Amino acid sequence: MTSYLADNYNINDPNLASALDELSFWAAHFGILLFNNLEIKKNLNILDLGCGNGFPLFELAQTFGQTCQITAVDIWQAGLERAKFKQNVHKLNNLNILEANGECLPFPDSIFDLIVSNLLINNLANPNLTISECYRVLKPNGKIVLTTNVIGHFQEFYQVFDEILENSGNKLYLESLEKNITHRGSKEIFVNLLENNHFNVTKVIEDKFFMRFSDGTSLLNHSLIKVGFLGGWKNTVEVKDQEIIFNLLEHKLNKIADKLGELKMTVPMLYLEAKK
Repeated sequence: MTSYLADNYNINDPNLASALDELSFWAAHFGILLFNNLEIKKNLNILDLGCGNGFPLFELAQTFGQTCQITAVDIWQAGLERAKFKQNVHKLNNLNILEANGECLPFPDSIFDLIVSNLLINNLANPNLTISECYRVLKPNGKIVLTTNVIGHFQEFYQVFDEILENSGNKLYLESLEKNITHRGSKEIFVNLLENNHFNVTKVIEDKFFMRFSDGTSLLNHSLIKVGFLGGWKNTVEVKDQEIIFNLLEHKLNKIADKLGELKMTVPMLYLEAKK
């Protein structure tokens, strides 16, 4: 039942970048939140920070149109190659895609009118340094717009996982799980991050959606889970205990699904807009 534990995705495999090019249910919700609130204007110089393989990059480039120049950066080489392929297909000449780290952006001061970053902030090694760089490259009165998931995502799953780890009697596993949960951050943490880097936060929107699964087996074998979450979950326990723990976890989730008819996972969303 735990064959998913042996599935190791190579994030640098071009074939994976191509497969992930199908917009995930997860990313689509955050993109909708972004475009429902983003001010659309002409004649802007825009930076897409953490563009991945092109969402919402190509929507940005085509929505803002030819009067705007879009620069997209990421450190994921395979994703960037996929994005460049799509740029050639779409023939977008208002778009520049390059490999760059947000901690040291290769741009002069005060060059961008708008920075957009969708689902990146939770994945940064040094978010403070990256946000500081964003402040540097923004023009005065320029805006930064962020979307992210926050603490509370998949709370129904984590409750079950926590119970199983508590029953294991290993306190280190519980501590490791708590770190995995809390690294997502909260609204207050992200607002403080922006304000501590001299931004004036002008808009905060909280929303949520639900991911639904037939049972725990379908959840644990979902590509979103295996690429984005499973590695962290596996690392909460030692390799020697993984099969036992995850068998118990899958079984418990399946029992809950049998009782309720499905598994329903909460995903809180956050939209933040700030001005330099």
